[in-house]
Amino acid sequence: MSTSNNNLSGLIYDAYALIGTRTPIKADCGKLCGKACCKGDAAGMVLFPGEEFILSGVSGFYIEDIEYMDIHGIKLLLCDGKCNRDLRPLACRIFPVAPDINDSGNIGVQADIRGRRMCPIWDLEHVDKDFIESIEKVFALLGQDETMLFFLRLISAEIKSIRRFYKKRC
Repeated sequence: MSTSNNNLSGLIYDAYALIGTRTPIKADCGKLCGKACCKGDAAGMVLFPGEEFILSGVSGFYIEDIEYMDIHGIKLLLCDGKCNRDLRPLACRIFPVAPDINDSGNIGVQADIRGRRMCPIWDLEHVDKDFIESIEKVFALLGQDETMLFFLRLISAEIKSIRRFYKKRC
């Protein structure tokens, strides 16, 4: 059963509201890294299901179809490096936190290892606990929808795969 785009977009708006104005630290984390994650490069951010309907047509944002974790039709948002913070996609709002879904299906949070080269707080050691709690609530909310749960599982699987790669190499 697929969820309608309106319902998915509604969940995204609810997720935005749960995060509110919370950020990873109580200061501008961009001062630590020279705003490395807001440069507007070709890497982009993967959009959550339904988010393309919220963000399409926003000035400075470009949405492309990509293959992600062997799934076609996933949306990638590219930007010019300057945006209205109120219009950031969910992937930007939750960074450097990512979903962690265990074998029992429980949803938690983990450090987003994909950011380790750019983000000095990627390991979450110094990330604000209120911020992490809000992201836990976001994942719990999204995980109630089967389309969103599938997407959370994709992200979690990618991060676990990268961690296994690093463990083998290091």
